[in-house]
Amino acid sequence: MMRALIMLLLLVNIVYFTAEFLFGNATYTPPAAMKHGIPAIELIKDKAPASNIASTLSTRCYTVGPYNSEKAMQLVAKQLNNFGLAVKIRRERTKDTLNYLVYLVAQETRQESLKIIDDIKKNDVKDYHLIESGPYKHAISFGFFDDLNKARRHSEYIRFLGYDARYTEQKSVREIFWLNYDEQPDKNAPVLKWSRAIDLGSIVQKIPRWCEF
Repeated sequence: MMRALIMLLLLVNIVYFTAEFLFGNATYTPPAAMKHGIPAIELIKDKAPASNIASTLSTRCYTVGPYNSEKAMQLVAKQLNNFGLAVKIRRERTKDTLNYLVYLVAQETRQESLKIIDDIKKNDVKDYHLIESGPYKHAISFGFFDDLNKARRHSEYIRFLGYDARYTEQKSVREIFWLNYDEQPDKNAPVLKWSRAIDLGSIVQKIPRWCEF
């Protein structure tokens, strides 16, 4: 009797699972992807700010300069502002070569330097004098030369006369100015044309640079 009951239960289970497998999906209704009144979830990575990307890729950034004159730089900056562009000013200090000094180092006493000058007068040396002050005090100057090769040749001639002449570069510190600006494709500021019209003394370049975002 017990065995027959167990067999009956197994048969009922088999019939139930068979029917569920064959006909269960027909009555299944999937849950709604969205419910009325509840906004759908959006992944941030899938929502790209297309307008910002396009703006970033199309922006062109430049630096223009150097300007020797602050006034000229300010006038060009004003032109860029009037053109609808924001400008950032950069100031730099640079050293320029003024000329080259040919000289003989100072002797231990002023009298010794004067004695050398008396001897030099006997040779074909036209430009010489004793430096009375400054870092070259009591040295003998043989003149300033704008060209390095001329300074080198003159120092070699003085050495030929038996004196250890040297030459050194004379530098001057000055301030120069640059302008940084960004522009869109529909903006093409004629900044070099403005610069030439405002400051003929500056050799200005327009250089692409990394955009700062």
